Amino acid sequence: MFQDFLREKKYLLNVSPRTLEWYEQALGWLTVAKPKDKDLKNLVIKMREKGLKARSINSYRTAINSYMHWTAGVEVPCSPQCPHPNVLTPVCHV
Repeated sequence: MFQDFLREKKYLLNVSPRTLEWYEQALGWLTVAKPKDKDLKNLVIKMREKGLKARSINSYRTAINSYMHWTAGVEVPCSPQCPHPNVLTPVCHV
């Protein structure tokens, strides 16, 4: 399923090779193709436990949420009303 998402990004949306690498890195954190809310919460915890900073997690969150939007088959831009699960944003302390 990840490969179909990446192929669409590459051939239909013409994203750059670097953007494809970013998607691959982010999706590499997922352990299942269709994660639920609990899986995504555990994902953020796992990233924090591995030492990732909130800024890095937010970057991966963007890519993973794009994938989640794609798996839901929603044809309109993502919004808070979208039916798919979302990765939570970790709190950034300055």
